[in-house]
Amino acid sequence: MLSDRQKLILKAIVEEYVDTNEPVGSKALTNKPYLDFSSATIRYDMQKLEELGYLEKLHTSSGRAPSELGYRFYVDNLLTRDVAVKNVLKGIDDILNNKLDTKEAILQNLINYVSDVTGYYVAILGSSACYSRVKKMEIVPLTDKDALLLIVTNSGVVRSQRINVPNNFKMEDLLRIMNMFDVAMYDQSIYEIRDVLSKEAMKPRIREMVDFRDDILNFMIKGFASFLNTECYQTGLAKLFRQPEFQDYQVMQRIVKALDDSRLNEYMLKKGQALHIHIGHENEKAELYDCSIITIPYFLDENEYGTIALVGPKRMNYRQTVPIMEYLAKSLPNIYK
Repeated sequence: MLSDRQKLILKAIVEEYVDTNEPVGSKALTNKPYLDFSSATIRYDMQKLEELGYLEKLHTSSGRAPSELGYRFYVDNLLTRDVAVKNVLKGIDDILNNKLDTKEAILQNLINYVSDVTGYYVAILGSSACYSRVKKMEIVPLTDKDALLLIVTNSGVVRSQRINVPNNFKMEDLLRIMNMFDVAMYDQSIYEIRDVLSKEAMKPRIREMVDFRDDILNFMIKGFASFLNTECYQTGLAKLFRQPEFQDYQVMQRIVKALDDSRLNEYMLKKGQALHIHIGHENEKAELYDCSIITIPYFLDENEYGTIALVGPKRMNYRQTVPIMEYLAKSLPNIYK
């Protein structure tokens, strides 16, 4: 367990390193008014913090930098909000209150602004409707070859997708198959429909009752695909790569590949009810081990939410980014209303 003095020293080292990107020595810390300790005392505690894994040496410098464990302790126990962020929050309000812009324009302007202020990559992922649960499915024929696939979710939202019946397959066959699957689909999340369809299609009774072919299964999965598409507004990759940690081309490539993976959006949407900060190796993808990622949901109603995500270096200005993310999550639902 860290002493109060060690906590103060760790907090000072994290915030100094965030500002300078230079290893922090005891001399720099003695200049801080809230560290009224001798240089020898500070050096002793820095050595202890290193032994405990909260600090690490970089190269041959005598200074220290926070380790991932140090950042984690700082975020969980020592983080305070930067009062200067109030001016940033006012800028967010100005964008949100622009009555002449569309919802899409406001969302794009918001992430551009936050990325400009922080220097990091920012994304807003749209509604998590794909996690709503199916209460009713129905196919409404339009012509012999066209139909409307309707899904009623547990939030009362009706979602529709126009579909085309495959060649050599009749509309009545499609209706019969959908009736077979109706019970299996009930109360499943839209996100799980692909797996449910595949499992149901393998059951003997389905194979026996209809000449079920793989192209029909693929067609049905494709019909649900539009429900899984998540709108995403993103910006700031170029700004992120101006950070000193990301000057190496191979590091850039890894990060671009990870952020371009649609499964990352699904992972972020699953983060749940509160703000999450993933530091370095806490991230799911190895390509993002050099990064910190902050995600926070914004709730449209009891059943639907989106996610705001911010990607920066582990040496992130958490004092600034955390209150910005919290304020965005609180304010975004007003756009949809």
